[in-house]
Amino acid sequence: MHSQKEAPMRPDVFVWGLKKNISRFCVFFSLSILLFFSATVFAEVTPENGQKLWKQYCTSCHAINNKLIGPPLKDVDTRRSEAWLLSWIRNNHALRASGDKQAIDIWLEYNKNEMPAFLNFTDDDIKSILSFVKVQSEAPANQPATGAPGADGVTSTQPSLLLYAVVGILVVITFLLMRTNTVLKRLAYEKLGHPLPEERPFINRLKSRRAIILYSIAAVFLLGFTITDSAMRLGRSKNYTPEQPIHFSHELHAGINQINCLYCHSGAEKSKVAGIPPVSTCMNCHRGVLEGESEAGTQDIQKIFAAYDNNKAIQWTKVHNLPDHVYFNHSQHVTVGKIACQTCHGPVETMEQIYQFSSLSMGWCINCHRQTDVQFADNDYYTMYTKLHKDFKEGKIDRVTEEMMGGTECQKCHY
Repeated sequence: MHSQKEAPMRPDVFVWGLKKNISRFCVFFSLSILLFFSATVFAEVTPENGQKLWKQYCTSCHAINNKLIGPPLKDVDTRRSEAWLLSWIRNNHALRASGDKQAIDIWLEYNKNEMPAFLNFTDDDIKSILSFVKVQSEAPANQPATGAPGADGVTSTQPSLLLYAVVGILVVITFLLMRTNTVLKRLAYEKLGHPLPEERPFINRLKSRRAIILYSIAAVFLLGFTITDSAMRLGRSKNYTPEQPIHFSHELHAGINQINCLYCHSGAEKSKVAGIPPVSTCMNCHRGVLEGESEAGTQDIQKIFAAYDNNKAIQWTKVHNLPDHVYFNHSQHVTVGKIACQTCHGPVETMEQIYQFSSLSMGWCINCHRQTDVQFADNDYYTMYTKLHKDFKEGKIDRVTEEMMGGTECQKCHY
């Protein structure tokens, strides 16, 4: 038999195959690095990650050392098992429905207040919150769990900086792989005995048509992200703390003196607007309370007397503002929904000066409508939802949220 001589491989085919494999390797390697760092940043169980979730979801009902709407959480990791805490935080209603005695006892102790279900939380999310609570439990009792940066006992980190570092590393790796690709291409030509292609200077590559197209695409995405992000944040006033004509301490009145929110803001129970109390409401107490705990406090009380004597309203600065095209009814949430004031306004009983605790954004409201259980069973307002009542009684559903009653439809808040 005559052996057939193998045809020499064409250099362009060889180089094309080599470049194709290297390109695949570059893409695979870059994605692997990005996924690894993303998993490290977003899925790692750390007190830092737990702190962010704590501030966003927990502080309106819980404190570390004090009893708010819910129980204090100091040393909760030693009082309950991790498996129980995971079940309780993710869906306390389902845990109670299973007959768990501890869950039922807590629910009864705290006046059957429904804790929202956090079905979107992963195990790592909940464990991060618990790790933050553990750090706070070991901190001094007078050290706040929320507030100014650095005052929470946890060293704050900036995940965005880490992400920028990851992007920078990927850019460097991509550049090195491109240079490796060029070197291998030249070696392939040398091995096959073909003249080497002329290498273009690096600065010329940066000015090439392909590079300019890449710059344009990146600029469009960056501009689009910036505009979208700015538009989404437009009008939000989280942490807004305006100066008031009188220094009114909610911590003193609602916290220490235990004055019910509805005593001053009576409109919250029966009208759309919660209302600002008139001077006469202040005088109900201050006819007998003539002096403050300090000289400045006494001067503020004198301002109340002056306003009352001159029949003038105190010009308070409104803190919580919603856009004009948003409809919000306080009585529907307070009286019908049985929503505690702290759910939206935060732990006002601990605020020396009132500020906007929540973002009050559309996404924040919709998320609440999706997660918060409605006190449905014995609520006359919801008698019109006959199918939901039937399904609830027959056990087809074990919870009802506002979303199930159309609470995420546009016309509920915009009409």
